[in-house]
Amino acid sequence: MRDAEGLDIYLQLAAHDRDYDRDVLLLARLSQLARETEPNGESGQYGTIDIDNSLHAIVQSPLLFPTALSRWLTTDADVRLGKALLNHANITHLDQHFPQPYDLTRVPEDDAITTARRLCALTAAPSVSLGWTLSMARDFPDSTEVRNRAIELLNYHVEQLLVSTVELLAAEESSFLDLDVSTEALRKARDMQRVLDDLPRLRELEMTADMRLLHSSLKRSEHREIHRRAEESSAFRGLLHEVRLKYATRPVIEVRNEFGTEEMALPMSSHELRVELPLSELTDPVLGLVRRNQLWRSTSP
Repeated sequence: MRDAEGLDIYLQLAAHDRDYDRDVLLLARLSQLARETEPNGESGQYGTIDIDNSLHAIVQSPLLFPTALSRWLTTDADVRLGKALLNHANITHLDQHFPQPYDLTRVPEDDAITTARRLCALTAAPSVSLGWTLSMARDFPDSTEVRNRAIELLNYHVEQLLVSTVELLAAEESSFLDLDVSTEALRKARDMQRVLDDLPRLRELEMTADMRLLHSSLKRSEHREIHRRAEESSAFRGLLHEVRLKYATRPVIEVRNEFGTEEMALPMSSHELRVELPLSELTDPVLGLVRRNQLWRSTSP
């Protein structure tokens, strides 16, 4: 992509004033340029900063994102771009504790349904896929087809992502608390949760002490590798000085300023982020993949 044109597209997408016809032309031009751009590495992500910036601007816009995602994920030539846009949305909403609402009034009904199914097939962040499904049921209240597909996909969330689904549907911040399909899905999820909690737990199936030690060692190595790669690609690496602290809850560091050197206490707090995998990834990955492929092809499992 030519830098000048890429920058111009980004600036127009990032502007606050929105014009639907102009936005459609911008999205069409961006998809055309993306088709001419080779992806960077095996991940399929675009290596040009202009496209990444434009995708980030689209994700931040409540009006642009539904239009762009529904166009690109339902068009074979633009699926790669749609997946890259979804990756930005997943990062934005990964730790969100309520379903993300979307305005789908400008999205064709068939495209909204196909996008909802493909979000599940791509294992999007639960707040994104669940939010899109509930938004679809809210914005197409008179469509029997939308209601049936919404119930089908909500059942998929309950079966495959039970913990996340209960948390998201029950969140006080959710704008879908009064939606009937959301209420029914939450009731089913809680019933299933109670059934699972009442099942007997067999100690014979638990990991032994040696297995737990090996598992913890493998996870520690995995986390270190993730942090190493994140640090290598971080833009702050060349700007900030890194200080490593070990087992400290309130470390004191020296800070130099125009008046000399002072000591500054830094209170530390722990932070963790957990992502629930689809249940089939743990119980039957083969059939789970088959079901997600069926969702992608928009055929009933």
